[in-house]
Amino acid sequence: MSLLVEAGLRRVLAEPATSDSPTADLPPLPTWNGGKELIDISNRGLLYKVMEEE
Repeated sequence: MSLLVEAGLRRVLAEPATSDSPTADLPPLPTWNGGKELIDISNRGLLYKVMEEE
């Protein structure tokens, strides 16, 4: 079953987008500035402390 799904996805993704395809008229995805990280997530102690506070 997974081979069938993979083959179908490869076929659909390999086709160039045409003007009548539903994805041809999609607007670009939004972008935003998420700011700077507030903590170092590699510091588990601090990460767990912050997670418990919220």
